[in-house]
Amino acid sequence: MAHIKIRTQDLPEVMVRQIRKKLSSHGVASILADRAKRRIREGGDSEIKYPELWSKKTQIGLRKDGIPLRDTGNLMNLLSTTTERNIGGIKWTLLDGSGYGVKHQEGFRNQGPIAIAVSTKARLPIKSLGESPHDIAYLDSLNLEEAPNATAAQNPEAGSIKYDYYVLEGPTEVPARPIANMPPEDIKAVVKHIERTIRN
Repeated sequence: MAHIKIRTQDLPEVMVRQIRKKLSSHGVASILADRAKRRIREGGDSEIKYPELWSKKTQIGLRKDGIPLRDTGNLMNLLSTTTERNIGGIKWTLLDGSGYGVKHQEGFRNQGPIAIAVSTKARLPIKSLGESPHDIAYLDSLNLEEAPNATAAQNPEAGSIKYDYYVLEGPTEVPARPIANMPPEDIKAVVKHIERTIRN
């Protein structure tokens, strides 16, 4: 959490009230969401870099060319801000409407078995299972073909069989990809944003 102090003791009270009013408006706080979206687009900032997706490293699954936190655009579209006034000042908070951005802030663990879609045919059935552990018997009941090993999953059309999904048996660690962060360049951008708001 970053704190920015504005010295107002030498300003007329009417001007201080106007500054507080401006900085309390919803549009002004939106810079936090703008900076978070930039961080997602660029895969990090000067302090953090997002690790590649597991699927990209292994070249397994439909997301093997995916970009962390950007594939669907859902997370970026559901970022917003809230403003709260109190005696000590004004508090801006970044909100994650998707629910999974908060999980990525610290990283988390997925419990096995975890089904990874290899074919487009398996994408929706696996998505319908929700978070892992996944019901592999259900996927089998849909006549979806499980890749027997990682090599087969990387090349799903090897031979005459096209595989639909691959299963990770054990729990997997999803590394932290912080969305809310305040590196020096963000603090500088927020300060300039506040200065422009006050000047206006």
